[in-house]
Amino acid sequence: MNREKILRDHYETIIYTKEDWTLLNHKRNSAIELLEMFVKEGFSPYVHGSIARGNVHKNSDIDIIFFHQLPSFQIELILDNNGYKNYFREIIMATPLDSIKLYIHLSELESITLPLSKLKKKTIEFYDFGGKINLNQLKSDMRITGIDKRLILIKPIPQGHEEISIIGNEARAAKEVGISLDTLNERKKVLLRREKYGRTGVYLKRQVQINETTEEVLKELADKKSIIRKKLFKR
Repeated sequence: MNREKILRDHYETIIYTKEDWTLLNHKRNSAIELLEMFVKEGFSPYVHGSIARGNVHKNSDIDIIFFHQLPSFQIELILDNNGYKNYFREIIMATPLDSIKLYIHLSELESITLPLSKLKKKTIEFYDFGGKINLNQLKSDMRITGIDKRLILIKPIPQGHEEISIIGNEARAAKEVGISLDTLNERKKVLLRREKYGRTGVYLKRQVQINETTEEVLKELADKKSIIRKKLFKR
């Protein structure tokens, strides 16, 4: 099944099986373990995407996001102290207008996103678009309404979830997930373009080698590119 194929005129009620609930609980317990590492150190990360909505499958990613700029070494130190040694790091700036982010890949299905420059309101709303929850919400078994890459609104119900195409229902969908209609339409445009042309390249992608610190690489990039300097020192 192609889970990223855009669906139009779609409505369906999905009733979860015992296996579905078991998989969801397994994924969420893994997310709780990751979030707890950082919350006990005073940080406030979220998990976003299908883990927050509940419509997981066996290859669903566990994606952790921080919304405030933090020294990356603090997060990496917490990972090191909790036995994570062989993670993969890369600095990415999707477009010249986008924020600079550090992606820490703990495994094939576990990653952490840390902003290295200030996140714009629209970027934060992107995570509301897909759905995000914090540790307490996760522990209380909360599932939140969000929109997946098929442009389907996932609305949790006690037995599973409802699926509704947002195409033609944009205003309702924006209200359901709590974002502006402009942001929703912008994200919809990106996903429709991706469906037609495939994924496009990113403006900047730089792997952080095992013998490098994130701060060193960021300084190197800032020395070479004025746009990076402006992002880093913008207040």
